[in-house]
Order: sequence, then structure tokens, then C-alpha cells
Amino acid sequence: MNDLGNVCIKYPLHCIYFHCIIGHITYFEGEGSRVGMVSKMKVAIFLLMLVVLVPAVHASVPQIEVVKESALGFAEAKADLTEDIAKSLWEYAEIGLDEYKSYVKVRDVLAEAGFEIHQAAAGIPTCLVATWGSGSPVLGIYEDIDALPGIGHGCGHNLNTAAGVVAAMSIKSAMEAHSVPGTIKVFINPAEEVWDVAPLVAAAGFYDDVDVLISTHAASDNTSEFGSTMAMDHVEYKFKGTPAHASAAPEKGASALDAVELMNIAVNFLREHLIQEMRIHYVITDGGAAPNIVPPTAASRYFIRGPKYPDVTYARERIDNCAKAAALATGTELEIGFSSGIYNKVPNQALALMAIEAIEQVGPTEFAADDLAALEALGVKGMPTKEVKQPTGGQSFGSNPIGDVTWKTPSTTINAATWVPGTAGHSVESALQSGSVYGFKGAVTASKTLALLGLEMLMNPESLATVKAEFEDKMKGMPEYEGKAMIPALAYPEAPGVIVTAPSEVKLITAETAFVEADGDQIIIATETDVELGSFAVADATSPELGFSLTDPVSAGQRLKITYVTAHGDTWFYGYVHAK
Repeated sequence: MNDLGNVCIKYPLHCIYFHCIIGHITYFEGEGSRVGMVSKMKVAIFLLMLVVLVPAVHASVPQIEVVKESALGFAEAKADLTEDIAKSLWEYAEIGLDEYKSYVKVRDVLAEAGFEIHQAAAGIPTCLVATWGSGSPVLGIYEDIDALPGIGHGCGHNLNTAAGVVAAMSIKSAMEAHSVPGTIKVFINPAEEVWDVAPLVAAAGFYDDVDVLISTHAASDNTSEFGSTMAMDHVEYKFKGTPAHASAAPEKGASALDAVELMNIAVNFLREHLIQEMRIHYVITDGGAAPNIVPPTAASRYFIRGPKYPDVTYARERIDNCAKAAALATGTELEIGFSSGIYNKVPNQALALMAIEAIEQVGPTEFAADDLAALEALGVKGMPTKEVKQPTGGQSFGSNPIGDVTWKTPSTTINAATWVPGTAGHSVESALQSGSVYGFKGAVTASKTLALLGLEMLMNPESLATVKAEFEDKMKGMPEYEGKAMIPALAYPEAPGVIVTAPSEVKLITAETAFVEADGDQIIIATETDVELGSFAVADATSPELGFSLTDPVSAGQRLKITYVTAHGDTWFYGYVHAK
């Protein structure tokens, strides 16, 4: 078959168009004029363009599998970087809202890779949003960064973040190499284990333009998920009574501890009158100082969970009434101090099944014999599974701040086998494996899987449309999203690197201060009620120690608010310090 025949088989629509032109030209050729000669020349030129240029134009549009292979190659080449990030975060093991070293590590990697950095997203010091690209579609990659108190990275957030960051870089590299349009947004969330940060970012509008969101999580299996999580309220109940000698003059006291106990008893009776799926659990955070003193203060903290947020709201009202009744019965005062809410997750089955395809395409993580020996030295026996587990739906009885995000955009999470089968999350065993060759190699596999799924969303309009259609169908009739989360000021740790000595001396240790970047940056110190006490412009960011004086004196023990302002005008809350 000649070249023209081949072209017509491969590009039938072009050839139909060509046939019409031939017919038009032949009509004029019948007159035997000079027009016929010119027409034949036009035909020859058109044939040449069809044979040579059309395939070239077609080849300029990248094939999705070619782009995906490019991303996989990049992720494999950056395996050492994945391990470096994961290992660094594992060693830092910073808990919620204190992830300064981890934050700087991730920020610097993404900035060097060409991502635009939005620091202190939603006003939270260690919350980061990094963006690259322009236009639609917009792909979101979501990961948490904090460790567990007393355990370290037993939830594997160090692995998740490393995989997510390198996946974003891999997608970016492939998009640049093949001129793929679209935007990547990386969300690095602090304090997932102790506070609800992701909902604050959602309420601030950072997810409003995201078409689809993907994430990964350390696990003992290879799968994705499309089940729902529980909505939850996080509430603290504080009671204030009257102290007295518990033996000599108990009649003069009003026990705040009695109020806490009566409230808890009432809540336990309430359980049988709520729907079966409700979960209510509490701890007593203040029970008094000594048995011979009628406790003047006492407090308990509650997690109130339900399948849907209205279920939580109803139970919360009933529990509040239990607290009010306990205060009335004991003659104490009640303060419902802190309340934060997170939504249930809206699952997306279509996206979860596409994630499984990506898992299968990447294949299982391969381990060497010396990997096994390294783990046995840590007391861990076995190898991560190579089996791919099909996703299942249903109701999870846990809660996750990402639930709020799924009310904004369709989402799924990929589980990558980074732990041996049977390993419990939030355990010493999972923490050990998260800092081992099992975890590091599993994170590389996770980064590849995320990259494939991300490119599928960016480059296959049909796949993205299917995912969004399911999301829109599930959101029909749902109430409008309202951010319920908040973080109390007392939750923030001491701002690192800032030392205030009463009455007016301030010292800045730049090596410990996470955000000192350039000359011209400012540190502003104010009271908790935002009365400014002094500001300091960084004159030499390379100096190990900087100092200045407050314009107004402070007293020892006074809690002060630190705000950071870059030379470019970016402003965020940095944390609190207590004057010494």
C-alpha cells in the first residue's frame, strides 16, 4: 500500500476532507484551462502536507503512557531524595503545630523544584501550600507531616509526605518535558493527629479550584479506599467550684470533680438513646490537685463521632445539657471552652478503582535479602505484602480532617505497603518500620503510584469527568459546607528561636528560628490581644543571633504573640512565647 493509502487508514477524517477538495478541483479541471495545471500542483502540495505534516502534528500531542513512563523514570531517579525526606522527618518526629524543622525541609525541597510556596496557609505556621503550573485541570496532592506524641512516626506521615512531594516533582517533570497543561497544588498539613488543620485550610478556600485530590498513606497492604469516615466534634468541658478542706469543712466546698463525674455518668446513660453508629469517648484532663482539697477546677475532653455531621450536632446538644445539669447539681460554673468539628468523608469509588489500576501498573515493592536482615535486627519479622487488595466501601468508625476536603473536591487515598502484614498503626512497631528500608522503599512505590494517578487525572478528560460526575451526584441534597474547625491559642507551642526576657530584651537565635529568610524580614511581638510591643527588622539574616528591645515592658510569665512578615509582604502567625 502506498503512503497515501496508509495516511487515509490512520487519518480518515483528514482524507475525507481531502477527497472533497479533489472533487472540487476536478470539476474545474474539466475546462482544460490553466486552472487544471494549478489545481494539480495544489493537490501535490496537499498530499505532501498530509503525508509529512499531519503525522508530525499528531506526534506533537503527547501520548499519556509516554508521559507516565517519563514520570516513573523521574521518581525512580529521585529514590534517594524520597528516602532523605522520609528519614529526616522520621528523625525530627515533631508533633502537631511544632513541625518547624519538617516544614522547612519540605518547603525548601519544593521551592528548589520550582514550586511557588504559600507559607503559613490559613494562618497556621507549619501549614504549606505549594503550586506549580497554570490553568486547568488542577490536581491536588494532600499529605500530613506531624508525628505522634511519645511514639514518633507510627502513622507513617514521614513516608506519606516524602512520597507526595516526589510524586508532585515527578508529575511536574513529565508535564514540562511533554508540554502538558494543568496545575499541581501540594498541601502539607500539620497537626493531623491532635488538631484539625485541613478543615481550616478548606474553609479558607485553598481547595476551591482543585478538580481532584489524591494522597497516600503508610499501611500493611496495597489498596485504595472509598469508604466513609465519621464526622466529629472535639469539645472540652471545664467546671469551676469552690475549694475547701475535704475532711474538716467539706460543706463549704463545691467540687468541680463531682461535676465532671456526674456529667460522664449522664453521658453514659445517654448512649442507649442515640443511634447505634455513634461513638463517644472522653478523658479527664483535670481532676484536682490533692484528695484533701475539694477540687476547685476539673475538666474533661470529649470526642463525639457520628456518620453524618447532623448526627454529631444532635448528640452534642444532648451532651452539653448533661454538662449543664451536672453544674447545676453541684453548684459549680461550667465553661464549654473549645469546640472543633470535622466532616465525614465523601467517598469516590471511581477514583479509588483508578488508583488500583495505578498500583497494579507500578507493581509491588521489591526487597533484597539484606533488607530482611536489617528489619530482623529491629525485631521485625516478615516482608511487606506484594498482593493488591481491591478497595471496599462501608463506614469507618475513625475520623479524619481530610473529610472536610472531600466536601470540596473528589478524593481518594492510596495505601502503600510500607509495613509488614499485621502491623498496627500508631504503634512502636509501625514507627520503627516507618524509619526503615521497608518504609523508604514503600514510599518510592507510593510516589510512582501517585504520579500515575495524578497524570491520569490531568491528561484523560474522560477519567476526570467520571470522577467528578460521581462527586456531583453524591453532593446532591447535601447541606452547604461550613467550616467547623478551630485551633485554640493554647494549643500552639513556644515559638522556636525567640527569647523574651522581662522587662524588654528580645533575642533571636536564627539557627533555631524556622522562618528567618532574608534581610528586611520583620518579627513583630504583641500581647495576646494584639497590642504591639515592638518590632524588629532583620538586618543580617546570616547572623547567628540578633537582638532588640521592646518599646513597652513586659512581665515575667506574660504570654506574647509573635508575627512574622517577609520582605515581600507575606504575613503569618509564628507562635507564642512566655517572657522569662
